[in-house]
Amino acid sequence: MGLSARIALFPVAGPFHTRWPRYNVVHVRDSVRAFAPHVVALTPLYPGELTRPGWQDTAELPLPHTVVPWATNQGIPVVEVGLAPDDPQDPGLGGAAEDLKRYLELYEDGQARLRRVEAALAPVRQLLSEPLDLDRVVDELVPAIERQQALQTEELGTGPGDDWREARAAVIASRSLTAVRTASAAVSGSDTLRLAIVAEVDRQPALRRALTGPAAAASGVSVEIVPAPPAGAGEEGRVRALLDAAMSGIGQPESLLRSLAAIEEPEARYHEANLLLEHGHPAEALERLEKLVGGDFQEPYYLPGFALARLGQLRDLAARREDAVRSYRGVMALSYAPKAAREAAEAGLSAPFTLEDEGS
Repeated sequence: MGLSARIALFPVAGPFHTRWPRYNVVHVRDSVRAFAPHVVALTPLYPGELTRPGWQDTAELPLPHTVVPWATNQGIPVVEVGLAPDDPQDPGLGGAAEDLKRYLELYEDGQARLRRVEAALAPVRQLLSEPLDLDRVVDELVPAIERQQALQTEELGTGPGDDWREARAAVIASRSLTAVRTASAAVSGSDTLRLAIVAEVDRQPALRRALTGPAAAASGVSVEIVPAPPAGAGEEGRVRALLDAAMSGIGQPESLLRSLAAIEEPEARYHEANLLLEHGHPAEALERLEKLVGGDFQEPYYLPGFALARLGQLRDLAARREDAVRSYRGVMALSYAPKAAREAAEAGLSAPFTLEDEGS
């Protein structure tokens, strides 16, 4: 009997997950978990990227925040299947897409085509601005993207015109199905494996086609694409939505501070400090952060870097320069800190932080 795979595509949309309280990073993980995959494939990362320092700076926030830690803790293989910037299998190397755009901009007809392609993005942008859940992402956003991409192909052609969308999807599909064959050796008692593919929302239409096209036939894997299961509405997702709102500054400060005070997670203290500083209470902000760093604040992955960088700034504002420098050095000593946190620490080591820096 041949090998078969049940495949579910899980859409991710970068920082938009912090704006979607019903489809945040917790919901993405919970949806993947409900599928109970044998292997998880990640299209935003390229092969080997998980072993390189700084991969957590990916714009696809659910990966470092929830999906990869969960799969790793469960012992589920995680495979990067995306295309590196210099990937020899990438059909779009060489800058031809940019050359085509510059060429089209020279002519009236080309300019009109580019305008029509850009105008077709309006429904996509409108949907992205709304608080979507998984159902709306799948039923409304993905089809809107597919329509825009179809028009782009019609107006500009394939290859450089559509950024080699289908060819790139074929490479990613082939890598994903290879991961199924590799994982099958470790799974006994079943000829059908469940593959979760976590993919950028704009890759989903072409990837779905590729998974049922020549790439699947060449792999020898019989593919059935199934819907991503709903994540449900749990307490963790509700808390994450509140933390995201505080991070984005969405809502009334007084209400946010009251809500954050009821949350035990260390990250809540960090957001309290930011809100207090923003509204003219640096001493109270410093109190919150010193309480935070006095305990365990290793999770989520970005918190140590951001918390120590902000602590250094607040200590500078309190004229505690030596303590501030120690905080900034703490950021630089971390095995991982977000790029923005490292930049803030580097600036703080060069010169004391001031409130004028906050607005610049």
